[in-house]
Amino acid sequence: MNPTPGRSLLERRWILFVLLALVLRGLYMNMAIAELRLPDTPGLLSVKTGDTSSYLDPIESVLAGGSYQPDYRMPGVGAPYWVFRQFMDVGASRDAMVVVQWLLSGINVWLLGLLAVRLTGSDRVGVAVYALFLLSAYSSWYDASISSDSLAVSTLIVSAWFLQRAVDRRSLGLLALAGLFFAWQVFLRPVSAALLPVLAFLAFRYFPAPRRWLAAVVVLLPFAVTDALWTLRNWRAHHELNPLTNQGLMPEDLTSQVHWHVMNFIQCYGGNYIWWAPGSDMRWYGFWKGGATLDNEGRLAKAPPDHAIVPGYTRDDLFAISERIRALSAGGLSQRDSLAEANAISAELDRYAALYQEQAPFNYHVMSRVRMLRNVMWQHGTESMIMRPFGSLLLWEKIFKVVQVMFYLFAYTVGTCAVIILLWNWRKAPTALHLWLPLLVTFMVLIYPVVLRMCEWRYMVHPFPFALLLGVCLCHRVIRSRKDHVLPAEG
Repeated sequence: MNPTPGRSLLERRWILFVLLALVLRGLYMNMAIAELRLPDTPGLLSVKTGDTSSYLDPIESVLAGGSYQPDYRMPGVGAPYWVFRQFMDVGASRDAMVVVQWLLSGINVWLLGLLAVRLTGSDRVGVAVYALFLLSAYSSWYDASISSDSLAVSTLIVSAWFLQRAVDRRSLGLLALAGLFFAWQVFLRPVSAALLPVLAFLAFRYFPAPRRWLAAVVVLLPFAVTDALWTLRNWRAHHELNPLTNQGLMPEDLTSQVHWHVMNFIQCYGGNYIWWAPGSDMRWYGFWKGGATLDNEGRLAKAPPDHAIVPGYTRDDLFAISERIRALSAGGLSQRDSLAEANAISAELDRYAALYQEQAPFNYHVMSRVRMLRNVMWQHGTESMIMRPFGSLLLWEKIFKVVQVMFYLFAYTVGTCAVIILLWNWRKAPTALHLWLPLLVTFMVLIYPVVLRMCEWRYMVHPFPFALLLGVCLCHRVIRSRKDHVLPAEG
């Protein structure tokens, strides 16, 4: 496909489209702040998440004259925060982070529309994608949160736009920018590093000869440089070669606790380990956070299914473990006895996990991953939006949530069909976007539940814009093919 001739409507009226996106993104952000912001949070705008301290505390440690500690996280969030902290206090710096996330979020509504124009050659499709993503609050709900989610969505969109722009204009400079934003993506979501070879392949395949090999190197260069510095820092700090995270997949402050061992056991059979989701498997074992009354602090959560039981332990054994966990959480034991009981519970859970892997290999290696995929995808996309019971919401709030559910369902049903079609015909992909976007969606959807056995609902936020875009493009393709089929007969 050749680049769309002339300038599209989105390009000609770009100021109007960007300003409109910023206004509506700002409205959604204010809604999220009203719902989620705690009174003791520094600043005026930012929302603290469970991960906020792990992103910002290392920066505060450096500013106080210490080292980058704790250093589990790559500094994808911390780096821009460090810049703001050079001339702002903590609260103002957090607010500045929110402003940056809001600006990128608004601009990316416009950029996603441009990507649709480039994919289809249709102004109407571009405006349709712009409008749908504009109305969707799924990803923008995180714009006020100090975490990696909002920035991860933005860097994916910007890097995709620069990638196609670089190929169209045969520009190594734009290709370097695509690589730079994707390097930022890796520093935000380290699992994205697995896509770097794909990015290099696309640069090689779609860049004109004789600079194909140079293009593949250029797009990887920003990550190679920044990650080399990060790896060198890690070597000096730990004498370990850690190019991504330190401490492995999960931080030590989690893996040293009992609920990590519960989580590890639940992952063996594909249960839902999200302890802040009422009714999840994790809460049955005695770990819960928020929504305590909805399932009586987990006591009313569903019991482990039959496929969670294998020879070597019984359902009664699991119930006994849950009771011991609740008793431990209630306190009353001395510090020494509490530590001994925690170690004993953890060891018992590890024994159950080992038994499960040995006695149920198919369930462990295959079905657990299928169940994790169901856990992460089988949602309505508004679990974190206006978390009050649906029946207590005002009429406009109910309408808002229903509309958001429709966006999520469309993106991950029609969008999934589009991904399958595009990947099936990958050899015929006319542009880098026709291959890069479905690969991004596939990877970002599958990497956590299938490869890592992780199922937080928010993982679906990152590929959502591209799933929505591809779903709209598929609808356009179907409508156009029907018209092409019908019009000659009518003529």
